[in-house]
Amino acid sequence: MSQPPGTRRRALRILCIEDHPLDRQILARQLGQSRVWDDLTFDVYYATTLGEAVMNARAHEPDICIVDLYLPDSQGIETIHALRRVLPRCAIVVVTADDDTAMLRHAVYANVQGYLVKGEYTATALLRTLLAAWERAQLERQLAEATDQLRQSQAQYRALLEFLPDAVIMTDATGRILYLNAAAQELLGRSSGELIGEELTRWPKSTDHTTDLAIPQRDGRLRYAVMRMQRAIVSGQEVMIYFLHDVTERRRREQEQLERQRTDVLGMLASGIAHDINNLLSPIMLGVQTLLRTASDERTRKVLGMIEQSAKRGAELVRQVLSFARSQDIRREPIRPAEVLQEVAGTFRPVLPSTIELVVNQPAPDIPPVIADRAQVVQALSNLVSNAADELHKRGGTITLAAYRAIPEDPRLTTRGLGDGTYVVFEVADTGGGIPEVIRSTLFEPFVTTKPDHPGLGLYTVLTIVKRHRGTIDIESNPAGTRVSLFFPIGQEHPVGQTAVLVASPSATVRNLVAATLEDAGYTVLEATSPAEALATFVGNASSIDIVLADDADSVPFPLDKLRAMKELKPELRIILLCSLLERQSLAELEETVVTAFLAKPFTDTMLLETLGRMRHGSSTAPA
Repeated sequence: MSQPPGTRRRALRILCIEDHPLDRQILARQLGQSRVWDDLTFDVYYATTLGEAVMNARAHEPDICIVDLYLPDSQGIETIHALRRVLPRCAIVVVTADDDTAMLRHAVYANVQGYLVKGEYTATALLRTLLAAWERAQLERQLAEATDQLRQSQAQYRALLEFLPDAVIMTDATGRILYLNAAAQELLGRSSGELIGEELTRWPKSTDHTTDLAIPQRDGRLRYAVMRMQRAIVSGQEVMIYFLHDVTERRRREQEQLERQRTDVLGMLASGIAHDINNLLSPIMLGVQTLLRTASDERTRKVLGMIEQSAKRGAELVRQVLSFARSQDIRREPIRPAEVLQEVAGTFRPVLPSTIELVVNQPAPDIPPVIADRAQVVQALSNLVSNAADELHKRGGTITLAAYRAIPEDPRLTTRGLGDGTYVVFEVADTGGGIPEVIRSTLFEPFVTTKPDHPGLGLYTVLTIVKRHRGTIDIESNPAGTRVSLFFPIGQEHPVGQTAVLVASPSATVRNLVAATLEDAGYTVLEATSPAEALATFVGNASSIDIVLADDADSVPFPLDKLRAMKELKPELRIILLCSLLERQSLAELEETVVTAFLAKPFTDTMLLETLGRMRHGSSTAPA
């Protein structure tokens, strides 16, 4: 045998484990007689016991071990097992006097690469056995490494699939399920043990489009997903891989938004109708009362009385309708335009197709907050983004969100008589084809739409929200695109002045955080750890304390008698109760007695300061 030229000399390390001196000499002579290749030699180490062999193995890391199975400290196949624990990848050749088929079989099971019987082999046979054993061990090592790498790769891919938020289902060409990840099991409401082997006979086999699926659950509910399918070859087998994106929550939000829009529109319509009916009822009631004063005929007076009672019942019905129409209260608070834009963008970016780009132009750092209902502002902008996305659905394009402070000279304000106010403008612009001229005059009317599957409430709701906030709306549209601008009034800061606040709470955390917020805002703060201490502190400082913040902790409700005592000492005192959600009856009881306003926990520093600002200016607030 010859080795290709230019190959580096290689010395194979051989550990001979033999306790008989004569057999050891024979092995040494045979190894010395062996010539392998010019550049391949043997470095031979000897051991007479298993213990000595283990020490040598750790010191020299042999490539091949020549082993006698019967040693002073180890007998039979256990010798191989002991060596394997130290040298798992080493080639092992057994040289034994035991010509036993059963022993040979045990040796093979123990992953021995060679087996020779003493006295029945030549030096050449020994050489060939050693080289074959070494090559086999090398191949086994490479195979083991490749198998480990493949196993790791498969584990990584499986872990990736298992942690994907979207459902992944793999079937064979007939639709029989071969694999599904955890998200798929959760979406389908069944375990992999139940689903593996089941056929998806009704699922589409086409790869050219996405499909909307309604997936029934065991409890009777439906979950919704958008599905696409990809064909692939896995391990030589054609498979179909289904990718399902769960849109149940998105559909629920869309349905809730539609219901809110319907409620808003119904409220506005009810309000308008109620006002019109009121205008009709007012002269009727006045006229009836005038006629009653002058009528002398009993029959006439009876008929007029019936008319008056019917008019009063109509007025009561109108009052109830107006109460419904006004139930959509605005919860005003300072909101930062940049945060609103990011919230809207975060909602739409995951669901917009790749052909539509959503860009946010970050507002200037000094842009002031807007005093508005955050949820309603987000809804207005969301409606505009949704309309723009519908316009760009087929052609693709860009939607841009922006916010900036309007200048007083802005013609969009001056032409509407709003030049004296200060406003923040929220803008939604798109690169669509513009709004057709024929529908521009009716754009903000309810139920007006150019799309048969749309209710026609989006822009009407936007206009309603802006008007509720005493703002205005402007639209610029041409064949290159549309820009909608929403003007919201800027909130005005109220000077704190010399205002002293008593903060009473059993919680040190609440006291410290509230006190720090108020002191940073310029208030003078006194603290009390209990209702009794609060009353004592107030009695000693009644002339200087303007507002009391009483923490109605769940475990220690603030006693009403302490609050009443403070109010009796100083009737103009304003009391704010920090509370969790309470029953309407208990709130009404507190409101009728001593509490000026409620601040629901949890609350922000902005909400706290806004509530105190209203207290200083003589107004109260309903519980947030």
